[in-house]
Amino acid sequence: MTTSRAAITASRATAVRSSVLAVRVSAVILCAFGGTVMTWQFFRFVGVFPGAAVLAAILEVPLLAIGTALLCLLRPIRIPVLAWSAAAVIWGGSAAIGCAVLANDGLMSLWAKTAGIAFAANWSDSLTAPLNEELLKLCGVIMLVLAAPRLIRGPMDGLVFGALVGLGFQVAENVTYGLNSIVASGATDPVRAVASSTFVRYASALGSHWTMTAIGGAGIGYVVLHGATRRAMAVAVVCVATAMGMHLLFDAPGLQLAVKVLVNFTVFGVVYLRLRQSYLRRARGALTQLQAVGIVTPTEAAGLPSRHWRRLTLRREGSPAALEGLRTRQREILDGVEASAALAAPACRPKSRQGQELADEPLPRSLERLSWWACTLLVALARQKPTMIAAAAPRNTRLKMIWVVTAALASWPAGWTSPYPTVASVATEKYRASVLVCRSTNCPGISATTVST
Repeated sequence: MTTSRAAITASRATAVRSSVLAVRVSAVILCAFGGTVMTWQFFRFVGVFPGAAVLAAILEVPLLAIGTALLCLLRPIRIPVLAWSAAAVIWGGSAAIGCAVLANDGLMSLWAKTAGIAFAANWSDSLTAPLNEELLKLCGVIMLVLAAPRLIRGPMDGLVFGALVGLGFQVAENVTYGLNSIVASGATDPVRAVASSTFVRYASALGSHWTMTAIGGAGIGYVVLHGATRRAMAVAVVCVATAMGMHLLFDAPGLQLAVKVLVNFTVFGVVYLRLRQSYLRRARGALTQLQAVGIVTPTEAAGLPSRHWRRLTLRREGSPAALEGLRTRQREILDGVEASAALAAPACRPKSRQGQELADEPLPRSLERLSWWACTLLVALARQKPTMIAAAAPRNTRLKMIWVVTAALASWPAGWTSPYPTVASVATEKYRASVLVCRSTNCPGISATTVST
């Protein structure tokens, strides 16, 4: 029996590694494809207007650097993993926008052929971008859920990584707007055209793509946390619809830019503050429980959620050994506290009703369902929309190819060649069903192994 159980565990671990590797390889291929599309679409500007093209890219560096730093700081207690934060930005600036360039061209042609030139001139951008771009950006959040199973554990994580994906898309789009403005201005003063376009894009930065994808990402995180229940799926649909509505408003003609930015930033601010308040309340509750059993001191319970307090505490340590020991202690405690804050559960390890610890279950059914929802969405786009667009605008036949490739690459690892129940962040359903309230009589000590989720 023991040998058989060990063999099953080893087999499941191998399946997890294979599935995660497949998702990561697929994401890299899609990012490379999107980058190639963008290069093919805009490389001519580098040859004709090299100085202006370089300027368009350089002017976006501050937005990229400062924006990434600020969005990482949105996550309470500790910033997200920098490598995966960079991956989110790269997806937005390569895979998402590269596929969107092709998809938008086709759908705009469809509006012109079905609703008329006058209607398309005013509303094609507003109706096209929310559909194509928001879905493609959210695919990046879903890819992160599947590629790094313990990275996104709730709506707060989804919001932060969604904002990072949106920022990458926003920076790349700003560069393309700057390049296109050269031609729109008659190419009489390329540098001035790029500078003017960049100024306008910076003025609207507070209400642009990062706010929209953050709301949609929060919905994905909600599904990861609560499973594919009716309520969770309804919340996710509302979040995605809200993101699309924000995008529609942002691109709609006739409204002042300041109004658009204010509305989008306010929507994001309300959602973020609500999630932050809930996140910190659960984190402080977990620290209070740990204080009750003597694992942390009252000073630590009050100060650990603060980055500033942790930095000051580390600076007071004199010897390198003491500094490393304190840093390790803080990391181990915060691992469990953040797990509790993300999962709305205490910092104790979940136990079954018989008191036995649950084995690590890296595959909740919520992510199995989420992956199939993503597959269904991409396949539907590949099979239906490109067909309509190809019929309305035969010259955009390459659009069908990109959607088919996207659907195939995203769907292949998600369920057709490996059982995606083996890829998940946490066993959320079992966690909520079996976790016991942490009390002084039964709360185990905190360590690197017992707090990991």
